Amino acid sequence: MADVEFENRDGVGLITLARPDRLNVVGWQMLGELGDLYRRCDTDPAVRVVVVSGRGSAFCAGADLARGDAFASEAEGEFGSCPLSMQAWEVRKPVIAACNGHAIGVGLGIALQCDMRVVARGAKYGLLQNRRGVVADFGVEWVLPRLVGVERAFELLVRGARIDGEQAHAWGLAGYLADANGVLDCALEIAADMARNCSPLVMGMHKRLLWRGLDMQREALVALETRALHHSMRQPDALEGGMAWVEKRAPRWEEDWSARWPDFL
Repeated sequence: MADVEFENRDGVGLITLARPDRLNVVGWQMLGELGDLYRRCDTDPAVRVVVVSGRGSAFCAGADLARGDAFASEAEGEFGSCPLSMQAWEVRKPVIAACNGHAIGVGLGIALQCDMRVVARGAKYGLLQNRRGVVADFGVEWVLPRLVGVERAFELLVRGARIDGEQAHAWGLAGYLADANGVLDCALEIAADMARNCSPLVMGMHKRLLWRGLDMQREALVALETRALHHSMRQPDALEGGMAWVEKRAPRWEEDWSARWPDFL
């Protein structure tokens, strides 16, 4: 892959946007590679948690306007506002955005699709599409109000405000704040803890319940949660988790957990 790099670090799949000379700006090739890697991570049992970061001083500075003709040619065809072949919220693994530097426009959209975010104090974050004459993408109008409330979502989208890492963290746009050179380490530490200590099957089930629950009535969600609970209690990980705690050792989770994925999730 030319624009995106991948490595497995002891169960943590590290995806790196790799156009540092262009501040990791996004073109169609990068979007295709990122979606393919999400799909690979979803099905690979050796990957338990995913971290997305950028090489160099930026996470992703937005769309590649220098390749505007490529975007214009696609605009005449059929494509959705969520252009990845698999979105981060569809991956059955936790996906953490390590925003090591600026995340603007499409770059912030990629991060907002993730389950968790770590931002850098001195970096800039914003959805500036409104100032470029186009509507924002990556489902941010659905995600943002749920993260930061309607008024702050309005300011980020309609005003096109650009904020720094401190403000992004204070607003609830990200759960973690670090110096730029510590963002990736922070994300990898969180990911490694989950990869070692949490059941891969149950992490995936919890993630699916959380994202689906955003659109469900309480009673419907409780009914789905009940089915998930009963399913999890019949799996080997339920016994292993208890035994590991009693024996004061690291759990040995089932590797082929995807074969036990419930068909109702």
